[in-house]
Amino acid sequence: MVSQHRTIELSLAEQAGWLNEGVSGCSVASSLSLLSSSGRLAHGVAENLGGSGGTLLSAVEEIATVSEQCLTSGFVFWCQRTFIEYLISSSNRWLHLQILPKILRAECSGATVIEDFVDSVPIHASLQGDTVTLQGFLPWVSNLQPKNFYVVVTAKTDDGKKLIVAVPSKAKGIQRGDDLQLLGLQASWTSTLRLNKVCLSRQWIISENADLFLSQIRPKLILMQCALGLGITRRSLQETLQSTDGDNEEALINRLRYNAFTLTQLEAQIWKLGTLQNFNSSKREILELRVALTRLALDSVWLELEAKGVNAYLKPSGTARRLREVAFLPVMAPTLLHLEQELQKTTNILPGLGASAFKQI
Repeated sequence: MVSQHRTIELSLAEQAGWLNEGVSGCSVASSLSLLSSSGRLAHGVAENLGGSGGTLLSAVEEIATVSEQCLTSGFVFWCQRTFIEYLISSSNRWLHLQILPKILRAECSGATVIEDFVDSVPIHASLQGDTVTLQGFLPWVSNLQPKNFYVVVTAKTDDGKKLIVAVPSKAKGIQRGDDLQLLGLQASWTSTLRLNKVCLSRQWIISENADLFLSQIRPKLILMQCALGLGITRRSLQETLQSTDGDNEEALINRLRYNAFTLTQLEAQIWKLGTLQNFNSSKREILELRVALTRLALDSVWLELEAKGVNAYLKPSGTARRLREVAFLPVMAPTLLHLEQELQKTTNILPGLGASAFKQI
């Protein structure tokens, strides 16, 4: 008998191409519903908060497993699980009791905005009495189910105070744009969001010390992002192995072995980091892991294309879909470029090997 999880994976795989293309009538709402009904959204969430317990590693593995079949579903899984992480990391009991259960049941979608390690905050906040008023524009937000979402935003007051606020789509003054036209992951409910004098009670505030809160939660969110590259790499290497035969083995085998060995090393790092209680001491290692997995995923899908040949270049093929899917990983915030820039700040560079050296060549 096929297990429930395997049945779900087959369903996700069947609709992966439609979700990537954004075919009319095919929605990631069904993916979120499947993930919720199977309990996957609850992994790594304490039982007293409605979860199934376990460490963050269990959530990483679940996201990776889904991403093997469909990166669009894996990405909205990450978005939903990231929103959950914001809520469970907050001390706000009202959010725990009133909003968290809805997100765990996937009755609505949860969206977050992760900045590329910049100080500018596009949302302005005004605190007055028991209310917070938000004003600003977000050019890119994913998992915004039309008229049925919550989004986490970072906002800054005139006196420099930074807040983190959960904003419901039903609030007056919220304007969601049309879905952005993407290369892939078209069905990921990615759009713009304008907040025009959105007035909320203070019960929607996740944290009134955003800098401290983000420093503690961001490594967890990026570790879960690693699951996207992990999943697509696993699947791509399997596809390449299946396409290896006596004719092409000599040309492919060394690169395939190298990528498989690299994946094993990176998986070991994920397993080590995923069981930590305090992630603050491993921030750099997590950033390096995200960079390495993204680059491995890119290389593995290109190797798959070489192994499969011209048939893989046909648009309906799984390889062609993965080429479009994997192209998203370098631009997903924080982008690969910003991650490497952040790492560069704490890396000693040999004299003469900076950008100025290349200008002289």
